[in-house]
Amino acid sequence: MKTDSADVIVIGAGVAGLAAARVLAEAGLRVAILEARHRIGGRIWTIHPCAGVPVELGAEFIHGRPGPIFELVSAANLKVHGFGGPLWVQADGELTRCDDFFAHINSVLDKMDARGPDRSFANFLERNEADDDSAKLWGLEYVEGFHGALAERISVHSLVRDRKAGREVEAAHTFRLTDGYEALLKVMLDALPPELVNMHLNTVVNAVQWAKHSVSIVAKRGDSNVEFSAPAVVITLPLGVLQAPHDTPGAVRFDPPLVEKSSALQLLYMGQTIRASLIFSEAWWEQVEVRNHEQGSLRDMSFVFSHQDWFPTWWTRVTSVPMLTGWAASRRGERLSGRSESFIRDKALESLASIFHIPLLTLRERLQSSHVHDWQSDPYARGSYSYVGVGGEHGQSELAESMMDTLFFAGEATNSEGQHGTVHGAIATGDRAAREILIHKT
Repeated sequence: MKTDSADVIVIGAGVAGLAAARVLAEAGLRVAILEARHRIGGRIWTIHPCAGVPVELGAEFIHGRPGPIFELVSAANLKVHGFGGPLWVQADGELTRCDDFFAHINSVLDKMDARGPDRSFANFLERNEADDDSAKLWGLEYVEGFHGALAERISVHSLVRDRKAGREVEAAHTFRLTDGYEALLKVMLDALPPELVNMHLNTVVNAVQWAKHSVSIVAKRGDSNVEFSAPAVVITLPLGVLQAPHDTPGAVRFDPPLVEKSSALQLLYMGQTIRASLIFSEAWWEQVEVRNHEQGSLRDMSFVFSHQDWFPTWWTRVTSVPMLTGWAASRRGERLSGRSESFIRDKALESLASIFHIPLLTLRERLQSSHVHDWQSDPYARGSYSYVGVGGEHGQSELAESMMDTLFFAGEATNSEGQHGTVHGAIATGDRAAREILIHKT
């Protein structure tokens, strides 16, 4: 079996891996990127079911104005537009405009404190008995929905840190890339000099054998085994893949095992989310009559929040085609994971019918296409993005620590600055891991 050699191997062609490869190549190092999928991007995946209309199967929003993204946006003159508009809430079966929705839930979330012993968000809610029950329920929906987390598992200390980090990048302002996140991927890919960076797609890493300053990787490409060697490797595998049992699809065996990472891997979790993007023949919601509101009042809506059993959260995307995206997270995401796309589509339509009081048959007739990807069942992701369990506030930094100046770790789950679960957080970790290698080489 022929062995390809490089100065550094990068496992994974998501944004963390692409960012690491750029920094290493700029320093003149030869880099081999190994990617299991047929495409780059990892948990970023933009498709175009209609000409010129990007549909995101993974990451969609830019949260705030983070430098790692906006520096690339500015350098490449990418088109970005803000996402906003009236917020709507379904309460007691009726829709009502609620522009102070986040102020309402922040009245609860602002009471979280990082002092004292850590506890779960569920425990925090239980102990704040004086809070308004409605605000507590919406706070629960928000935390579980945004993080894809179980309230009884997610750390309050980590939530406090996440909110602080969000304020630092002005995360209250939300943006989208007009041409989809694939435009950012193209910029990152174009920044890699082909004479120094070799991209190996459809290359599934099975085993990493390593010793100090020596890494040998065995991978599968089609029906053939391929081998790569280097003095160092950047590992950007998603948390769920690192946690996967060795005999399961997509798992990677390390020899010797990553014993030093066992504590961190037990204290961090992958969020469970399912999104369904539905394209209709017309923007029927613009004609929906809402009690005590003017005709056409939903025309400029952004988010719609509810307590629906399957898809409680919906948002719009202004494109040349009418599209709504539904979001199911935490235990809702778990219930949908592994189901057929038709089942997920039907539950999404049922939720819309209940929220907007539209006959289900009418929605079926107007539906043109539905688009779903189950990241939990994807063997190369095993979840959407990471969150921190109770007592795990140091887990991300422990996961990020290099081993014997040979194994270096990146990916959103290794971001200990409150930016995990974000594209910009992942990019920052790729930069960090690459610079760690360069420091050890000097």
